[in-house]
Amino acid sequence: MSKLYAGVDLGGTSMIAVIADRRGKILGSSDCATIREVNPSETIAQIAEQILLAAKDASIKPSKIESIGIGAPGAVSPKEGIVVRAPNLGWTDVPLSTLLGNRLKKKVVLGNDVQVAILGEHAFGVAKGLDRVVGIWVGTGIGGGLIINGKLDPGARGAAGEIGHMVLKEDGPVCGCGRTGCVEALASRTSMERDVLAASGKGKKSAVLQIMKERKKTRMTSSVMDRALKAGDPIMMDVLSKAQHYLGLLAGNVVNLLDPEMVVIGGGVAQRLGEDFVGPIRDLARSRFLKPDTEGQIRIEHSILGDYSGALGAVSLARDA
Repeated sequence: MSKLYAGVDLGGTSMIAVIADRRGKILGSSDCATIREVNPSETIAQIAEQILLAAKDASIKPSKIESIGIGAPGAVSPKEGIVVRAPNLGWTDVPLSTLLGNRLKKKVVLGNDVQVAILGEHAFGVAKGLDRVVGIWVGTGIGGGLIINGKLDPGARGAAGEIGHMVLKEDGPVCGCGRTGCVEALASRTSMERDVLAASGKGKKSAVLQIMKERKKTRMTSSVMDRALKAGDPIMMDVLSKAQHYLGLLAGNVVNLLDPEMVVIGGGVAQRLGEDFVGPIRDLARSRFLKPDTEGQIRIEHSILGDYSGALGAVSLARDA
């Protein structure tokens, strides 16, 4: 049997663990809601449980796991295996690699969740085998990552890929980081929800609130967006179009700066809406290329691994450590 690895995508609201071989073939998986506002040791115990359940689903003994990769939200220090700050988990300076490794008696390799998801698409997905790739992940916020010379490039301080905080409109809305006009404040799912609710509060009718009520959702999830768009909701369509415009500008700027072979658009929104979401972004971005790409050498595509981008990226992280 080839070597097997565990990969974990740890999110603020949910987590998923997989057991896969070095080629990214998933043999077993397990997922659950993330326990929040508890001591980190409780969440780490939950992560360990999901890995063991994934091993059971794969019909293997935990001892067969070679090593474990994990993508965690927020700022991380991969070399030290520390989650420096993860607001969605309420974590500060948590030595995740050491604590999880001691619990399962395995080597644990840590990375940022978005960067790890992009690594997954590069190792096993739409960007497999390419040398220069930029990832733009659109969800609650906007994150990114860089593949340079076929390797994840963390930057000089480990902070490369903070694409969501590139400023596109200086007099724009306030971002969660405290600055104004970041692309995250203009085109994330959170910002789109803000704009839909603001327009609805001005007397315009939107299907979004009714859909949220029917589905018992407290947030405008990607599935709510999808239903509203299919219903032809004018507010949702307008808000989405504006977000796509800013994401197109961002992608065009990224191409002019780094000249990658591919820009991968991922995250919950892209996963749900697919080409309908990415197509207009691609068209706008290409109109902003300084050097025309008449031969289509630069591709702008949506991720293809779906829910498993992060977990498989974590497998790649463990495999190549």
